Parts: sequence; C-alpha cells; structure tokens
Amino acid sequence: MNWTALEAKIFHGADSLLSTENFLQRVRQIFTTIGDSHGALYFRGKRIGLQDSVSFTVRPALKEPFKRGPVEVKAELLEQGYGYILLPGTGRNDKRTCQQYQDRLCELDLENLKGIVVDLRLNEGGSIYPLFTGVNQLLGAGRIVYSCDLNGSPQDKWFVENGRLHLGNRIVASVKNGCKANRNIKIVVLISQITASAGEMLAIAFKGRSNTLFFGEKTLGRTTLNAEFNLQEHYLALATHFLSDRNGHVYDDAVSPDITITEGDNFNDLLRDAKVKAALEWLKKD
Repeated sequence: MNWTALEAKIFHGADSLLSTENFLQRVRQIFTTIGDSHGALYFRGKRIGLQDSVSFTVRPALKEPFKRGPVEVKAELLEQGYGYILLPGTGRNDKRTCQQYQDRLCELDLENLKGIVVDLRLNEGGSIYPLFTGVNQLLGAGRIVYSCDLNGSPQDKWFVENGRLHLGNRIVASVKNGCKANRNIKIVVLISQITASAGEMLAIAFKGRSNTLFFGEKTLGRTTLNAEFNLQEHYLALATHFLSDRNGHVYDDAVSPDITITEGDNFNDLLRDAKVKAALEWLKKD
C-alpha cells in the first residue's frame, strides 16, 4: 500500500465541508483500495464498503426463510440416530443466546447420535460466541482455529473446553453443557453462497476434524477477523486477521465444500432437501 498517495487522494479538496455522497464515495474508495471486503463503515443504517455495491444473484430458496422474520436456531431428528441443527447468524452475544444454541443441540439426545447435519446455509454472520459455545461438544478438544497475521503466522489459539470458548488467554464466552457427544459422531456441514463471516468462521473450525465432510457451495468470502470501533452513532469495522484451521491452512478468501451441490434447498421439508438427503446418505455409510 502506498498510504501517502491514498491519503493525498482521499483528502484532496476536503478542506471544506463535504456532501454526504462525496464523503461516502471517499469511504468506498478507501475500502476498495485496501481490498478490505469484510470491513465497512456502518453509516445511518447503511453498510458502506468494498462490497456494498456488488450484487450477485441469491437463489430464491435461500431468501424465502427470511421473509417470515429472523431465522431461529432449530434442531430435529431426521431419523433414529441422525440429527440436524440449523445455526443461523445472530448479532446477540449474551449468555442467554449462547445457552439457547446449546440447549437446542442437546434436544437431540446427542450422546446417542451416530451422525449430525450442521446447517450453516442461512448463517450470514454476526457473533461467533453462540456458534462456538453452542456446539462446542462437536468441535473436539484442543485447538480448533488460530488467528493469524497477514503473513499467515499464528497468533491466538482458539479452543473450547467444558463449554468455555478460549481466544488465546481469554475466556470470552461460556455455556452450561447439557449433554455429551458420541466421540465418534460423524458430521456433515452444509454451506451456501450466503454463508458469511461468523458462519464461515464456524465452518473453518470444523475443517480438519475427523469424520467430517462439507456439502454445498463456496461461501461468500468474509473470513477475516475484524477490529471494531464505535464512532458515536456510527460504527467502523476493519479486517485485521485471518483464520487458520486446526491443520494450519489459512483462509484468506472463502470456504469450499468437499462435495458441490448447488440447487435443491428445501428448508420446509428436510427429507426432500437435496443436500440433507446426500448428507444423510453419507452419514449412514460404514
């Protein structure tokens, strides 16, 4: 980055009061120049950043669930011994919300499950805390991800232990575990084109886990960790770190599936959902 040149371009002609549109154009220019697709300025209810004007076609099946309001965490048995949990994004990171995700998981009699589908297709991001603590029994012991600097060098180790999420030396969230997981449980993680941010981070946490497979399609590509700044009534997020999975692979873009399945989403009837059906078939294989 030539910061001197960028500063000169952004502040050129800015010695007088700028119009709102002129100001926002310069903010967009900053994010475009530095290539930060995850960070943004949240200004008067709008997200201003590199991707705020970039559009892509979202399949109707992924839009439909949001028409009825916020998507809620949901758990159900697909058949005896095989469960399903839908983990949407949430902006809430309080203890009650984290516990709600954990409680839904434990409704499935987790210890007696042979396999489970973890559905992140409708997770557009939010807080990582309910996601990581809510399904902590599925992630396994030890390091699950590392935060990394721009060169990919490991910084803080992330791991879950007894319902507590550790980021480096800090315990940042916790739940009261209500169940145990079958140690050999098989897992299929479903991802989609709108799986983003915190949803992608949880997906990365499952990467490298044994007996785990990913179905769906490439995620949105907001896998960086953001530093956050409150600017009175506005809010600024800047990407500062990458994540690596438990095997050390660094994700500087999207998360890819092991098996690509694009169409066939059916959230109203899971047994007619192409991805869930394929996942269940794999889970039942010896």
